[in-house]
Amino acid sequence: MIFLVRWLILTIAVWAATAIVHGLYCDHWQTLALASLVLGILNTFVKPILLFLSLPFIVVTFGLFLIFINAGLLALTAQIVPKFIVEGFWPAMGGGLVISIVSIVLGYSKANAKWDRS
Repeated sequence: MIFLVRWLILTIAVWAATAIVHGLYCDHWQTLALASLVLGILNTFVKPILLFLSLPFIVVTFGLFLIFINAGLLALTAQIVPKFIVEGFWPAMGGGLVISIVSIVLGYSKANAKWDRS
């Protein structure tokens, strides 16, 4: 159940990024769902390795290097998923930023709802 909620949040975040950022395109909702699934898998398995390897850059830039990692994973998702298009570096950066913000906001509101029930 937790996996489905996280996938839904990521799907909404990717949809928001394609709606806001010029240069990110998705042709159909199935492509959007597949792209969010692939991005979630990359975030689960590849991102921790990248975080470990780039830890000095993350510390020196006070965490701003994380935006580059998110953009790279989004560009890699576009390479894996057909018809999910990222047209370059800046759209990947903007899309990674929008996805991060939307995921934090939706995840935060979900956490607050859980605490309010108790």
